[in-house]
Amino acid sequence: MSTFKHIPSKPDITFYEITSHLVQAELDDLKIAVPLGLFDAGSLYYYTTLWGIKEAVKYCRKVYPFPKYQTAMMDCDDFAILMKGLMSAEFGINDFGIALGNTPMGYHAFNKARVEDRRIFIEPQTGEIFEIGENGYTCDKVIQ
Repeated sequence: MSTFKHIPSKPDITFYEITSHLVQAELDDLKIAVPLGLFDAGSLYYYTTLWGIKEAVKYCRKVYPFPKYQTAMMDCDDFAILMKGLMSAEFGINDFGIALGNTPMGYHAFNKARVEDRRIFIEPQTGEIFEIGENGYTCDKVIQ
């Protein structure tokens, strides 16, 4: 009996680049602060399409089974950090941040990404991807 886990093929996604100046301007327009100077000014940022983010999130959640939620041990910030790290390590997508903001469940950590000409939110605990303004999520800070 084989115990090998089938690893899905990594999706062939298209990458685009944007300057740090434009990333900062877009975050400023959305009134999202980058605390503690956690921003790579002068660097290029890489992003993909909405389809690419959806495929990358699915891939990461299949290849790296996410643990179950555990208060104070594996909670929202841990999921957001894990997803950000996987997007960077697996795909080189660095215009993908750890978002902090209000949700219907209270203040929360989740992810934010650039796709095409806009930014979206990702709920890393479920893999759900949605537009800014949907599901009652708002973001006031991001670790880019």
